Amino acid sequence: MATEQTETTEEIAKQKKSPILLIVILVIVVLLMGGAAAAYFFVLSPMMKDAASSTGQAAAAPTHVQGITPGVGFGGPIKQMDSFIVNLTDAQGTRYLKVTMQFEMSNAVLDAEIDRKSPHIRDEIIMLLSSKSFDDVSSVAGKRALKRAIMNGTNKYLTSGQVVQIYFSEFVVQ
Repeated sequence: MATEQTETTEEIAKQKKSPILLIVILVIVVLLMGGAAAAYFFVLSPMMKDAASSTGQAAAAPTHVQGITPGVGFGGPIKQMDSFIVNLTDAQGTRYLKVTMQFEMSNAVLDAEIDRKSPHIRDEIIMLLSSKSFDDVSSVAGKRALKRAIMNGTNKYLTSGQVVQIYFSEFVVQ
């Protein structure tokens, strides 16, 4: 009799724990689904809108060398540039921008020309970067416009080829 009473007490305890465990699992699943939905609406949707709007702007970029469209890489040689650290023009306070980039070149001969004209090219890029504000460079569209401006500013010094694409490997605003 005592063993039967102990077994029924254990069964009742198990039955009480089962609904509580089920409710806890359901609450966790609902919270995870809500977090995923929030991430989609607040993070992914704005990124897709920026990418879609900047795609239309990139198509309007002028061509500098016949047959080569700036901003459209084709697998040419890559030139690693030194990092650039500049102050941004910001009314809210001092902000710094650190950018490391690589140039995709139309031909390998351009590497030596970029080395020879490095002071002019670096000066052009520093002047361009330091004229920007945080709002100018914080969006995806702003970064793409900055790439086009750097490419155009660099290409005006080059005669043996063109920079056809710029890749940012580091882009930090502090």
